[in-house]
Amino acid sequence: MDSFIFLTSRVAKFCRVIQLESSSATLSVSVIVGIILVFLFRYKHKSSLKLPPGNLGFPLIGETIQFWGALRSETPQKFFDEKVKKFGRVFKTSIIGHPTIVVCGPAGNRLILSNENKLVNVAWPNSIMKLLGQDSLMGKTGEEHRIVRAALAGFLDPQALQNYMPKMSTEIQRHINENWKGKDEVKVLDLVRKNVFSVATALFFGVNDEEEKERLHHLAETALAGSFSIPLDFPGTSYRRALEARLKLDKILSSLIERRRSDLRSGLASGNEDLVSVLLTFKDEGGNPLTDKEILDNFSGLLHASYDTTTSALTLTFKLMSSSAECYDKVVQEQLRIVSNKKEGEEISLKDLKDMKYTWQVVQETLRMFPPLFGSFRKTIADIQYDGYTIPKGWKVLWATYTTHGRDEYFSEPQKFRPSRFEEGGKHVAPYTFLPFGRGERTCPGYEFSKTHILLFIHQFVKTFTGYIPLDPNESISANPLPPLPANGFPVKLFQRS
Repeated sequence: MDSFIFLTSRVAKFCRVIQLESSSATLSVSVIVGIILVFLFRYKHKSSLKLPPGNLGFPLIGETIQFWGALRSETPQKFFDEKVKKFGRVFKTSIIGHPTIVVCGPAGNRLILSNENKLVNVAWPNSIMKLLGQDSLMGKTGEEHRIVRAALAGFLDPQALQNYMPKMSTEIQRHINENWKGKDEVKVLDLVRKNVFSVATALFFGVNDEEEKERLHHLAETALAGSFSIPLDFPGTSYRRALEARLKLDKILSSLIERRRSDLRSGLASGNEDLVSVLLTFKDEGGNPLTDKEILDNFSGLLHASYDTTTSALTLTFKLMSSSAECYDKVVQEQLRIVSNKKEGEEISLKDLKDMKYTWQVVQETLRMFPPLFGSFRKTIADIQYDGYTIPKGWKVLWATYTTHGRDEYFSEPQKFRPSRFEEGGKHVAPYTFLPFGRGERTCPGYEFSKTHILLFIHQFVKTFTGYIPLDPNESISANPLPPLPANGFPVKLFQRS
C-alpha cells in the first residue's frame, strides 16, 4: 500500500505541475492510475502467496543450461534429485524462458495428469510450439483437443492399426532383408532410425520413393534437432535451421495433401489408405473437416511424438537385451512360438501382438530405465494449493518421468534391468510411477503405433537372426538433449538364422 500511495501522489503532482485540464488528459491520468492499481493488486496478490522454494536462475535463460546439461549426461535425473534434496518435492525454477513449478513423485504426477482442463492446460514453451504447430494435438485444448484426437484415432487406435499392420510388417521385413541380412556388422541406431522414418512416411503420407523419403528424413531430423535447442532465432543457429526445415516440410507435405485430395475425389484413393486420407476424410459431429493447417501441424506433431521415441525405445531395447542372455533367450522362444503357430505366408495379427507379453515387458523395462521424454509442461488455469504451497494461476508446471522411474522407493534396485517388474500386466507397479507415454487425456496418441512397430520389428529380427553381440558392451547412453541414445550408435556383430 505504501507503494500505491507513493505512485499515485507522484501522478497527482505531475498533473498539477503541467496543469492538465482537458478531458483527454483527465482520461489519460485515469488510465495511468488504473494500470497502477492493477499492477499493485497483482503484486500484492503474488507477494501474499506462499510460492514453492527454488531458484529462477539467470535473467531470460533461467536454469535452462543446467537442465539441458543434465539431460545430455548419463544421469539426467541429477537435475531433479539435487533440487528435491535441497527444496523438497515441489520447487520453482525457470526453463526455456518461463518460470516453472516442478512437481515430483506420484502425487505430483497425479495432480497434473488427472486435472487437464480443470486445473491445468497443456502449455509447451512457445519456441517448441512454433515447430510443432499450434493446431497440432499438442497445442489444442478442451473440445478442439477432443475433435483432433478423434480424427487421429481413425488411424492410431489398435483396431484401426490392424488395417496397417501387414503394410508395416512388410516394410520392416524389406528393411531387414536389404540393410541387415548378409551383413556381419551394423550400427543398430542408424538402421533403426532409417526404418522408423521409412515406416512413418509410408503409412502417414503414402510415400514409397526412397529419394523422396531421404529428403523428408533430412528435413524432419533438422526440425527435430532444433526443437529442444536454445531458442535463438538467428542465422546459423540450430533453432533457425529447424524453423526453415519445418517450412520446407510443410511445402512438400502440402503438395502431397493436394495430390491425395484429388485422388480421393476421382476414386483413385480410399479414405483409409493412410494417415493423409484418414485426416482428409474426417468430419466432426457438425460435419466440419480439419483445415489443411491442422493436418500439417498434426503431421509435424506425430513425427515429433513417434520418430524419436520409437527410435530410442527400439535401439535401447536391443542394447539392454544384449546384457542379459536369459532375457534374450526368453524373447526368442516367445517369438518362435508365435512363428510355429502361423501358416506359410500368414500375417502377424493383433492377437499375436497381445501374446508377445514377455517381449513387451522387456520394452517396458527399457522405457522405465530410459524414458524417451523427461515429462511435459502444463499451464495453471487457477491457483493450486499443493503440499503447503500455492502454484499461481498462469505459471508453467512440469511433471517429470525422472522423479519416479529411477527411484528405489518405487522400483527396487532401479539401476538393474529386470523385465519381471512388469509381469501380469504391470499390476504391481504403483499408479503414476511409470509414465513413458503420459496418462489421462494427454496420453501420447502414437503409443499404440510405436508399440506395434517395436514388437513387429523384434519379431522380424528374431525370424532372421539367432542373435547378436555388441562390439562395445560398455557404450554409454546419453541424450542431446532428447531422447536417450547409445553414444556411438550401438554397433553389433550379427548371427544369421539358417
